[in-house]
Amino acid sequence: MTESVLILYNVVEPSDSDGAPSAFAESQAGVLNEVKAVAEALEALGIAYWVESIGCIGELAAVLGRRNARIIFNLVEELPGDIRAACYVPAVCQAHGRQVTGNGTAALLLAQNKWQAKAVLSAAGVTCPGGITIFPGEAASEALGPGRYLVKPAYCDASEGIDADSVVDWPGKGVAAAVRRVHERFGQPALLEQFIAERELNVSVFESRGTVEVVAIAEIDFGAFEAGRARIVDYAAKWHADSFAYHNTPRMIPAPISEAAAAHVRQQALAAWDAIGCRDYARVDFRMDAAEKSYVIEVNPNPDISPDAGFAAALEKNEINYESFVAALYDNALTGCTGGR
Repeated sequence: MTESVLILYNVVEPSDSDGAPSAFAESQAGVLNEVKAVAEALEALGIAYWVESIGCIGELAAVLGRRNARIIFNLVEELPGDIRAACYVPAVCQAHGRQVTGNGTAALLLAQNKWQAKAVLSAAGVTCPGGITIFPGEAASEALGPGRYLVKPAYCDASEGIDADSVVDWPGKGVAAAVRRVHERFGQPALLEQFIAERELNVSVFESRGTVEVVAIAEIDFGAFEAGRARIVDYAAKWHADSFAYHNTPRMIPAPISEAAAAHVRQQALAAWDAIGCRDYARVDFRMDAAEKSYVIEVNPNPDISPDAGFAAALEKNEINYESFVAALYDNALTGCTGGR
């Protein structure tokens, strides 16, 4: 006997509250591709489902009240107002006696707060780049050691707030400008992270029937980037289809790294999964230097699972079709078999 599923996602707003076009409309609209893919997979699996959206966390209880689905397929990525609001979806669903796919509220909150996540990861023995957090009203100080840094919002996802001007040198005037931009545009602390210049890896981790494994290690190919261009996956690379970076940051799966380096990356990815408290699925992003030393820069619980995103590509490379992935999340929720290794 199967249980019905409610696919839950966030309302996509084409404009900000003041009526101006949303600065990050592309990343926000990406959730619709996920909804479509999950719905098609459930249909192929013969599992009944509904689809509902919410515009704020306060609407969730009413949605749960009118849809008697035991399992909630959580695709809520961002809600207006408090940047943390979407993280509370699993807790609210569980308080109403529902089982939720993906990561729980505690893991989502921790991972979203990048500077706190970095502290937890480091304490767990995961190697991370050095850096500091500069809160609104503060300025960079001499406590920042000389070198190159990536400046990014402390709480945003999907590369929001990251572009070519986000890579800066200290000492240098670019640091103050990049920090000020984060403070003014996002009202958030700015995280200044040591920039590991050479390579970027995306490591997909998946839990099925109580077993957690690294599905694949992918590398972003920056080979087409000219000398002097920062080798980063910025917002344009992910979302602006008319940009150079969008068309010149392909994935290589598996990443062309030594087996020793790959083994270390897998170990660090699983350690990061445990430290953040992940379950079901996550992506761990690394930077790697010329000597193949790897650094975890971010853990992404509930990453983009649209068919053209990196997680789906990793599943395909590992011969896991999309329907099998959705079925595994459904079974995890149905049996409560999530969260540990």
